[in-house]
Amino acid sequence: MGWEDFGQKIADAGKDVSDKVKKVADLVCLKQKLASEERKLQTAYMEIGKLYYEKHEGEIDEEYIPLFEDVAAAAAAAADYKEQISKARNQVQCPCCGAYQSADSAFCNKCGASLKSDDDVEDM
Repeated sequence: MGWEDFGQKIADAGKDVSDKVKKVADLVCLKQKLASEERKLQTAYMEIGKLYYEKHEGEIDEEYIPLFEDVAAAAAAAADYKEQISKARNQVQCPCCGAYQSADSAFCNKCGASLKSDDDVEDM
């Protein structure tokens, strides 16, 4: 085997590797695009469900009742966890915008609303 044959084999191997890398890169790109579209689809389904829930909360078909109950229970649990976290962080929730602030704050940093109740103001 001469140097020319050896050089050709290396060139062919390099081209094979290059082709395989391109195929893998193309596949990764397609997988990323697929994942992106699946996320968009999941988001659209969630938005449809949320919109349906909000528009039909008082007038639902029987088949949706367990799902509506799950939503209500999860929302209540989430609100409870948020309250526990804010207490652990010594925070209060703004009555106007819902942002969490330090319990020592007099006004909301987000909307400027007073965080002190009328009773707190009288005590000052």
